[in-house]
Amino acid sequence: MKRVLIIGGGTGATLLANTLDKRRFDVTVLSKSSAHVFQPAFLYLAFKNASADIVRDERRLLTRHVRFVEEAVTRIDLRAHTLTTGGGARYEYDAVVVATGVGTDPAQIPGLSEVNRRFGDYHSTIAQAQTVWANLNAFRGGTIVLGQSSPVIKCPPSPVEGILLVEELIRRRGLRERTRLVFISPYPRPYPAEPMNEIVEPILRSRGIEVMTFFDVDRIDPEARTIFSIEGDEIQYDLPIIIPPFVGADIAYEPTTALDANRFVVTDKQSLRIKGFDDAFAIGDATNLPTSKAGVGAHLEAKVVARLLGGAPAEFHGRTHCPVDLGKGLGTFVIGSYTAPVLKYPPNRLNHLMKMMMGRIYWLSLRGSLEPMFDWYFARTDPDKLRKAGEVARHA
Repeated sequence: MKRVLIIGGGTGATLLANTLDKRRFDVTVLSKSSAHVFQPAFLYLAFKNASADIVRDERRLLTRHVRFVEEAVTRIDLRAHTLTTGGGARYEYDAVVVATGVGTDPAQIPGLSEVNRRFGDYHSTIAQAQTVWANLNAFRGGTIVLGQSSPVIKCPPSPVEGILLVEELIRRRGLRERTRLVFISPYPRPYPAEPMNEIVEPILRSRGIEVMTFFDVDRIDPEARTIFSIEGDEIQYDLPIIIPPFVGADIAYEPTTALDANRFVVTDKQSLRIKGFDDAFAIGDATNLPTSKAGVGAHLEAKVVARLLGGAPAEFHGRTHCPVDLGKGLGTFVIGSYTAPVLKYPPNRLNHLMKMMMGRIYWLSLRGSLEPMFDWYFARTDPDKLRKAGEVARHA
């Protein structure tokens, strides 16, 4: 029986562990915490104070044949096929899958740690998202600045979602005329992919949200309440909601070349193998893949690795399918792949309902029992097929 070690306790790790054949694999999941957090819910905790069903016990989410170890992995020796935990335990494997996600590192930007501590963020912890809500709840007028502090981000649509939900909240409370909303972006446009930006930017403008592009955050002066960009721009704030930089997990690797400068695992974009090793894989946010860091990606990557471990041919095609909440009950999806650039997917209320539904079925989906439904849905929304269908429609 093949010994498979899966490091991490999130979407990809859990789905993979549950779908591997118990007759062929001895599966152990190692995670620094038994708390499995549904991180997309941070958005609604921060901007709507919706806190229901965000955390469940990872041990209860795993099938009975999967062994769970609540301990942080501190070292992985890819050559020796071993890993070591913080408690000194040593594990050997036939195959290892790294699914450790990402962490935030506000200390990379002077002043951001203090700003995040005081005003919160909605990408790191439940407590930080609650801090955002507490500050919004106390807000009575002034300038709200929201945006990402560095180009690498978890869930690329989340900055746009955040500012639109803030606008909706402020308007509902009767504070819109007393509030200046400023959206900062390190890109030349509010959303990096132009087809999606053609949807997003007009919505931002129509709701009176100012946009500052080419704004790479250099430093923040908390006393002067001012954010400075590398490009030389600055913006003063009353309430800053700044998404911190992201980094990979604090795990030592042998060889050290398995990690890039941001501690993301250097991963083959099709096979999902850690570069140079046939028996080591990385999935989800932990990788350096040129695609979105999002739960849907981890889900699809887990399916690829499960097939490869089972001896079947499989490749990851860079598929993204991120739901986007545009406020006012509207939604869209960021759909693309390595070969199909992001589509211009029209917003409507059904897309928003689908995003809400995905949140409701998340826990059930981790068992793998919904995979036939997901397979059908992802086939129907294949970006290459949708693009060709659109081109046919335009020329009909």
